[in-house]
Amino acid sequence: MNKIFAVLTTLFVLCIFRAAWGMTWYVNGSVSASGNGQSWETAFKKIQEGIDAASDGHAVMVAQGTYAENIQFKGKNITLTSTDPLDLNVIGNTIIDGGEAGSVVTFAGTEDATCVLTGFTIQNGKAENGGGICGRKWGDPTHATVKYNVIAGNSADFGGGLSRCDGPVLNNVIISNSAAKYGGGLHTCHGAIRDNSIAGNTAEWDGGGLAFCGGNIQDNTIMMNSADSEGGGLYQCGGTVQNNKIKGNSAWRGGGLYWCDATIRNNTITDNSAVSNGGGLDTCDGIIHSNTISGNLAKSAAGLSSCNGAIQNNIITENTAEWRGGGVGYCDGAIRSNTIIGNSAEEGGGLYGCDGAIYNNAIVGNSAVFWGGGLMWCDDVILNNTIVDNLAGHSGGGLYNCNGTIHNCIIWANTASGDAQLHNSSEPAYSCIQDWDGGGEGNIWEEPRFVDPDGPDDDWETYEDNDYRLSSDSLCIDAGENSVLNPPGLDRDGNLRIAFGRDSLTVDMGAYEYNSRPFAVRQFGFVTKPWPGGRRLVWNSQPNDTYTVWSSYSLTGEWHEVGTIASQGETTSYTATGLLIWNWRTLFYQVEME
Repeated sequence: MNKIFAVLTTLFVLCIFRAAWGMTWYVNGSVSASGNGQSWETAFKKIQEGIDAASDGHAVMVAQGTYAENIQFKGKNITLTSTDPLDLNVIGNTIIDGGEAGSVVTFAGTEDATCVLTGFTIQNGKAENGGGICGRKWGDPTHATVKYNVIAGNSADFGGGLSRCDGPVLNNVIISNSAAKYGGGLHTCHGAIRDNSIAGNTAEWDGGGLAFCGGNIQDNTIMMNSADSEGGGLYQCGGTVQNNKIKGNSAWRGGGLYWCDATIRNNTITDNSAVSNGGGLDTCDGIIHSNTISGNLAKSAAGLSSCNGAIQNNIITENTAEWRGGGVGYCDGAIRSNTIIGNSAEEGGGLYGCDGAIYNNAIVGNSAVFWGGGLMWCDDVILNNTIVDNLAGHSGGGLYNCNGTIHNCIIWANTASGDAQLHNSSEPAYSCIQDWDGGGEGNIWEEPRFVDPDGPDDDWETYEDNDYRLSSDSLCIDAGENSVLNPPGLDRDGNLRIAFGRDSLTVDMGAYEYNSRPFAVRQFGFVTKPWPGGRRLVWNSQPNDTYTVWSSYSLTGEWHEVGTIASQGETTSYTATGLLIWNWRTLFYQVEME
């Protein structure tokens, strides 16, 4: 299958180069003297000769060899390619060496995405901006496509590998470049950055891998980069950061990411380190969701530090802080529906100094040398969390000095030399707390009866496979308080937070709602009575919520609000009137829970 793919791809590339509206110019550094460039037999000797001869829509094909040049595209929308940009051996042997005499490749800035640079090793450049590739020194940056290259061993003040490239940067290996200031690998590149390996780059200031890149950063491997100050992997990148492997990067602060305020989702952020704060992430105030953040190291706040946007649906595990906040520290946005497991620190093994709402989290198996195995100094609402099997050497195995509202939680099997479950914290209410005799309305102290608290391997210390959902006989079902939720939202599994558990639509204790389902439309059909009838939607719901119904004639078209309705209980229905069963137009609906 691989052979078939390679053959088809090569034929496709050759077809592009021989397109009817363009022509191909040939460069071969081994010829004794330059010819007219119109065939391999009469090839140019220098790459720049081919670029100068080409016009928009042309291709310049370069034979294997080392070309000691500093080339300029001069605004031409051409394709500059090796003989096979999908063959690593060809890429490795088609070298443009800048000889530390400036940027290896310079664009004018007027090129668009039809201008393509592909299939080269670009090395040994040295410049103020873009040692390997400079999108333009001044003025507007290029929008050229840079793909299937190795960009290695270049240096600059800004962007050792690439600078000011706003076109697609795809499938490149960007390795061992350096910046005296910002962006060892890439600097100020605002196009799509996708499917690249960005590794071993360094910055003396900020952004070892990438700095000030505002486009979407997706499906890259960003590893072993370093910065002397902030953002070993990424620094101040404002585009969506998704589906990347961000591993083994290091900096003074923000080993993995620093000051990246857009959405950060579906990444693995592992084994990064910071001398100070934020081994994984520091000062990232966008939505951080559905990431695995593990094995990061820092002085304080090893997993996440000072991230004040929503932190949700992440797995935050095995992060280690020398001082405070093994998993999460100093984060004041909402922390919801995460698994925070097996983190460690001297103080606040799971969370430290987080003053946003903390709800629907499983906070399990974290440890502190002194105080606050699970949470320490977290002073906003702590709601519907499962806080289990955490350890503190002195006191507050579960919670220490947490002075906000504590409601609907399960606080169980935590250990410490004193006050194993809670120490010097607000009086909890409607919570299940082991050996509790401290008062508070609605609290219980019966065993929560989890489904499988030691997992299939019968080892409670291997937390990853333990199941802390509630068994059907748990007294935590229907035992919480609804009014504090406002609105109730979803549980750790993404199911409705209030469901009909055993006896009533009352919220359960802990992170998981028993007998609940995801929020979804369950029925759809036509009704004719009362006249004039319409389309009827039914969805599962919960008390206190409000829902907005939207419709569109196309999934990709404009959506229009058609109605707002309050919850009717366990299910809610809405009829879009005036739409008869024989109405020929297709309509799409979506229901939004506010």
